[in-house]
Amino acid sequence: MYRRCPVLAVIVFLLAAGSLLRAQDNPFAGTWKLNIEKSKFNPGPPPKSQTRTWDASGMVMVKGINADGTPMSYGYTIRPDGIEYPTVPSVPNGADKVVSRKIDARTIESRFMKAGKLLVTTRYTISEDGKSVIITAVGAKDVVDFKNAVVWDRQ
Repeated sequence: MYRRCPVLAVIVFLLAAGSLLRAQDNPFAGTWKLNIEKSKFNPGPPPKSQTRTWDASGMVMVKGINADGTPMSYGYTIRPDGIEYPTVPSVPNGADKVVSRKIDARTIESRFMKAGKLLVTTRYTISEDGKSVIITAVGAKDVVDFKNAVVWDRQ
């Protein structure tokens, strides 16, 4: 039994180190809080609050309170590999798939689709200091065109 402890400790250390390296490869990984004052919602109104958690593998979960006071939660996968990934139910734009590509070292573009039809194009740009992400989204919701520029601060 005592011989296995050092082996298990090494395995745990290697797994932890691997996940830290993956997080360093993804500058978007972390927890982000919506900065309503710096954001622009066209048309509005903005949500009351939102927190976005982006893990090293590209899974994004968003939780918060909508403008009308109702809780919301949804998720999707952002991996800039050109592969379509399913969204978690209740994505606000109604998309069922998302596909992403890398624009440059600090920018990823994603296309959200439903039944193969493009609904929203979104760009995620991380600041040079890594302390904020600006998400611009252009599309149509309920036959109303929208263009949002949303600022998120790293927590």
